[in-house]
Amino acid sequence: MPVTSLRLMSANLENLFSPGVNFYGRSYTQGEYTEKINWIAGLIRRAQIHIVAVTELGENADQCLSDIRRALNNSDTTGWPPFAHQFAGSPGNTGPGIRNGLISRFPLTGTGSMEQYPAGFCVDLYDHNSNEWRVVPSTGFSRPVAYATANPPNGASPINVYVAHFKSKRPRKAAHDHYNEAIGIARSAIQRNIEAAALRFYFDDFLLQQYNDDNSIATFVAGDFNDTPTSVPVENVRGSFDRKPGPSSPWSTLDKKRLLNCARLHLKFCAYEDKLFSYVHNENFTLIDQVFVTEHLSSRFVRMEVYNDHVFRHQDLSESTDVDRQWKSRVSDHGAIVVEFSRILRP
Repeated sequence: MPVTSLRLMSANLENLFSPGVNFYGRSYTQGEYTEKINWIAGLIRRAQIHIVAVTELGENADQCLSDIRRALNNSDTTGWPPFAHQFAGSPGNTGPGIRNGLISRFPLTGTGSMEQYPAGFCVDLYDHNSNEWRVVPSTGFSRPVAYATANPPNGASPINVYVAHFKSKRPRKAAHDHYNEAIGIARSAIQRNIEAAALRFYFDDFLLQQYNDDNSIATFVAGDFNDTPTSVPVENVRGSFDRKPGPSSPWSTLDKKRLLNCARLHLKFCAYEDKLFSYVHNENFTLIDQVFVTEHLSSRFVRMEVYNDHVFRHQDLSESTDVDRQWKSRVSDHGAIVVEFSRILRP
């Protein structure tokens, strides 16, 4: 039986809430919501995707995902099974309850949400005044990590997919504490780094077990990491490289049981980091949406694409206020990341 490529997308949907639902003091009209749903479906259709990892789903996430699938399946001509499967994870514990999710052409099993950090994980900082280590009071992800296993047809291997959304760079301020913005940014950076370390802590165990059980099963980790491929938290998701230098050097045993950032696979052959962007932050073009994959698929990597032509017009809301433009749009303020790997599916 022939084999063909898998195409997976990671897309931040920028506050996809149902019509009339208040979030950050804003809400979508029915017309705005329908326009946004159709735009999301058009983006997925244009990229010819099999599995979509999504972030920034609102309160009625199941309905939003169903509406995306319906819009997609109305005009799908790929010949693959329709998008009949979805999963929305648990909401975050701050703000309007943003969550992560998945839609898939293939059945999803083993769905769940990682709300708390793995058992045994904590981060402590050294207090030079008391000469003691003090535990940082952070025990869970700001937005729970959603996960599921996609099951392609015709005997193709299952695919594990995790969807993460780390704490943003937006300053985290306590109410009326009079701290300046720098303190808030530091708080957000600490939280983002802890979340990355917690995910690394989880995958160091999970991937080892997965390789021992069935080393043909791929694991993808996708989402909005709110930092660049070479930043400390994003690099910490996989850990340091143990591969010896040189084009023909083998992967070490440890490397074979870790994740690879698809941006690294792409940039190795195709571009420099500053030529790719999925977000514009403080007038800087940054690649903050990432997809990781298990090492055994590195030889099957075909390409990474960034659909970002809409990023410049995502705030084109002529009838809305400046405050509206900060929180909602009929497209998204993020570009979508697409990765393709050959010889995965059996049509």
